Amino acid sequence: MTQTKVDAVILAGGDGEVIDPHQRFKGLVPIAGRPLVEWVVEAFRASELIGEIAVVIPTAEGLGSWVDSVDKLVVSDRDFMDNVIAGAASFREDRPIVVATGDIPLLTSAAVDAFVSAGLATGADFVYPLVRREAIEAAYPGAQRTYFKLKSGRYTGGNAMIVEPKLLAPARELGQRMFNDRKNSVALVRTAGFGFVVKFVLGQLEPADLVDKIRELLGGVGAAVILDDPSIAMDVDKPSDLELVQATLLARG
Repeated sequence: MTQTKVDAVILAGGDGEVIDPHQRFKGLVPIAGRPLVEWVVEAFRASELIGEIAVVIPTAEGLGSWVDSVDKLVVSDRDFMDNVIAGAASFREDRPIVVATGDIPLLTSAAVDAFVSAGLATGADFVYPLVRREAIEAAYPGAQRTYFKLKSGRYTGGNAMIVEPKLLAPARELGQRMFNDRKNSVALVRTAGFGFVVKFVLGQLEPADLVDKIRELLGGVGAAVILDDPSIAMDVDKPSDLELVQATLLARG
């Protein structure tokens, strides 16, 4: 049986100067001889479950040959949620899309397939990937990630989501606030309300609690899937990340 394909929106904006003072846009910061976003596009292009790919980027100038492997180039330099909405609007198909940031160059096509397959199987309107701390530390020793505690262990979030486009506009304000607070787990759970915060502090949250809260906040059915492949959660946010990821890419050959 052929599994349903989904389209992908890759966000290649962001402040590149935080990592490389010579590059204004994060997605274009070079790593192992190629811009960050090119590695991500390559993983999505090799995925068996991805249809069309749209890259949302602040400029269309001087991008290089990797652009030829994407289906749509959307020039937008706005807030995170506005860029997501612009990317989603470039597709004609009324079906779920995968949204990913362009700063996860270790991403593999296997990780994309695993996430899409597991996410679609939930039947949810919004799906978010979780990766266990042990998986990150085993694959990338020394990596500095933001973890949060659930009853079953410590996790970090992946840099992707599967979402029904109809949810994006109504959830714009909430989504932007959560993106702004993405590195602050306390601020994130504060958005969810007092009872949720208490369970978080006591370490009593489970993935099912996250699902229920997504339903409450977004008005759609949410789901969280736990992935074994940590590459979907290894983003490049600081120079130390760049060094670790570059060394890993070069070691891959």
